[in-house]
Amino acid sequence: MKQRLKLFLLYALYWLLIFIVSRVLFMLYSFNLSFEITAKEWFLIIAHGVKLDISATGYIMAIVSIHFLVTSFFSGKVLRWVLSGLTLVFLVFTMSIIVSDFELYQNWGYRMDATPLLYILQPKDALASVETWLIFVLFAVMIALTWLYYYVFRKTMLLITEKVNKAGIFTALMFLLITGLMIIPIRGGFGIAPMNTGKVYFSKNSFSNHAAVNVVWNVINSLVYKKNTEKTYQFFEAKQANEVFAELNRQSGNQQYVLQKKDPNIVIIILESFSSKVLESVGGQWPVAKNLNNLSKEGILFTNLYANADRSDKGIVSILSGHPAQPATSIIKFPNKTQSLPFISKELKRKNYQTYFYYGGDIDFANMRSYFINGEFDNLITDESFDKKLLTSKWGAHDEFVFDRLYADMLADTGKYLKVFFTLSSHDPFNVPFKSEIKGTDRASQYLNSVCYSDSCLGDFFSKIKQTPSWDNTLFILIADHGSGRPGNDKVYTPEKYKIPMIWLGGALEKDSLRIDAYGSQLDVAKTLLNQLDINADQFTFSKDLFNNSAHKFGYYTFNDGFGFIDSSSVALFDNTKGDTILMVGQYADSLLVKGKAFLQVSSADFQSR
Repeated sequence: MKQRLKLFLLYALYWLLIFIVSRVLFMLYSFNLSFEITAKEWFLIIAHGVKLDISATGYIMAIVSIHFLVTSFFSGKVLRWVLSGLTLVFLVFTMSIIVSDFELYQNWGYRMDATPLLYILQPKDALASVETWLIFVLFAVMIALTWLYYYVFRKTMLLITEKVNKAGIFTALMFLLITGLMIIPIRGGFGIAPMNTGKVYFSKNSFSNHAAVNVVWNVINSLVYKKNTEKTYQFFEAKQANEVFAELNRQSGNQQYVLQKKDPNIVIIILESFSSKVLESVGGQWPVAKNLNNLSKEGILFTNLYANADRSDKGIVSILSGHPAQPATSIIKFPNKTQSLPFISKELKRKNYQTYFYYGGDIDFANMRSYFINGEFDNLITDESFDKKLLTSKWGAHDEFVFDRLYADMLADTGKYLKVFFTLSSHDPFNVPFKSEIKGTDRASQYLNSVCYSDSCLGDFFSKIKQTPSWDNTLFILIADHGSGRPGNDKVYTPEKYKIPMIWLGGALEKDSLRIDAYGSQLDVAKTLLNQLDINADQFTFSKDLFNNSAHKFGYYTFNDGFGFIDSSSVALFDNTKGDTILMVGQYADSLLVKGKAFLQVSSADFQSR
């Protein structure tokens, strides 16, 4: 058994080293980019990239462990024969990906994923941009590396197999356990966030982040999500869909300005799961957010705003990039796509704003790290920024501690800034250090109690910040990441689940105590804000200005392979899986359905093209 275990561990080290060496080779091949970074950056690329290397090795070792389990009752000769075959297959597969990626990255600007599989039936098109001589050179390199690594394998590990004897049930059970334990390196540990490419993003230099990615892991991961990324929606001819969409967001009416000046500090507070149900000022039946309700009377209240989807990862992108959520996937999972998105943060950086993101939890959750790095955020304040004794929530540091940090930073910062704070305490499982007057222990009551807690933290923060000079020059935007089915047990598609509050307030406002009843969604934050700052927002093609009185004002959201389209007159809900409507209310519902289909078709095409 000892010899088998020794061989297993040595084989794992063998693959880990292959992946590390492959990263170095990638960087040498990309010398035009890698030689521009410092030696320290090289070291950090290797150090951060090991996380994905370990995960990729875990996948291989899970297969190998099963092989060790099955051959426990056979001599080393059988183990040797099967392991040699497996190794050769693994090497051909991995080296094909690794060497192909050397050149593909030069043309694409992102690491290889499942995309090349689209060209299997059209190899001529796939290779059109590569010189013929280079194809032969890369093929020779792939063969050479495969032979070299296989030679190393034969001269080291195969010698050990000669000492392996037949084992028994105990050895088989041990490798059964080891196979199950491989989920730990594959998943990247015991944390909430599973392994994703965002975990290795660490630099403001995009090449450094790309180099840290294990390309074999990236291909396998993209294959897992491939069926969702390939999901397209074709309701009309492309020209017709584009014409309907263009008319939706065409704006040329009178612009209402609400700011005293064009360059205030901006703080966007994204409130976890704050449904309109909890806010009395917009008709909430469970008005437990008392502080938020009071603030809504002091600022500009948007009464008919809808979340773009029902998950945080989709809501954040909708708010900060004005990009629509896809029904069957989330763009934040694909750093090669998010790097091409527009960002509010990027536009403000061009105006000399410093940018900050605050979150008390693990920024690797839902691949957020790569998204915010692609958005060129200068500072990421996360659970790693807080004393461990403050990480008392399942998700990290409770809202009160992050609000304290936000408050302190606002007093200390002297330049212009954008600060985005994503709260977390009102996230399931709703365990907060607070007990409100809400009775009951059911999930809906726990949710309401957690909202009360986050609302109390919000109230404390604003009671303090109003007494400081920071208040006078700041625009605060309070908006939820998504709504909630609780209380009321709304169905996954009903508008009530997606209706959320948005409030603008602060000393930077020229006008306050306003109610904006126009229908909109999270997508509209980008253009509405940037137009107020006289910053060109044309690149936010899916966003509209809610202070502009022209164009069709509507809310759009997606759910599990379906969409909702709603305005002041009608509602249209459509299920893509069934290819049929779910709900049609109002005399213009048929017209809304056409607009919703066009919007989804254009947005899915945009997603595919990134």
